Amino acid sequence: MPKPFVFFDLGQTLIDEWEFIEFLDAKFLEVLNGFGARIDRRNYVTVRDSVIRDRRIGHGSATELVIEVCKLLSPTGYERAILSRLEPELREARSTTFKFASDADATLGSLAEMDVGMGLIANQSEDILGVLAKSGLEKFFKVKIISSQVQLAKPDPRIFRLALDTAARTASDSIMVGDRLDTDICPAKTLGMTTIRYTNSLFSLQEPLQDCECPNYSVARLSELPRLLERIMFQ
Repeated sequence: MPKPFVFFDLGQTLIDEWEFIEFLDAKFLEVLNGFGARIDRRNYVTVRDSVIRDRRIGHGSATELVIEVCKLLSPTGYERAILSRLEPELREARSTTFKFASDADATLGSLAEMDVGMGLIANQSEDILGVLAKSGLEKFFKVKIISSQVQLAKPDPRIFRLALDTAARTASDSIMVGDRLDTDICPAKTLGMTTIRYTNSLFSLQEPLQDCECPNYSVARLSELPRLLERIMFQ
């Protein structure tokens, strides 16, 4: 394989969201019980995980997660009221807790030294660009396809084709790195891209439901990518 072009997902792949998830869980549980849910953390986590495992959320936003968990734990019609109570604090938490993974800088630097082109294909609101700029990692990405900017979202194959066209690359010499089987791995693999699943994510709960959801490779840390890419290129 020639030197590939590597596309990354952002949320729970390049961006470490564990602190945000911890905040969401604590605040959401508090609000749920304020609306009469009467649920402890262990049972809340069981329901949250089932929502993720059962593919109840589409694009992976906190908003979708809140709505779907509310449908299972709160009286009918309460989900919008609960979401309205949570949204201001969740927006603030995004700005204060989202940060790039601790090994992102070194990993991207190593890939740049290997002369590997890099880009982003991410379902995110435009505020993520501020996080990217503040991180200093923006310089690594030749292509940045953000759903809120292009009005397309994964798993729509058009967003992947747009990214490939913008990079002037074919699917066969491109790689997709992402955490979700349904929105990252399957659509990319269906187009002919090599796929790498990142497993340090809540979405590691997902199990493949069809062949296209079986990644070509998996990594638990971003720092594993340079050696894996060397292996891919020279096999």
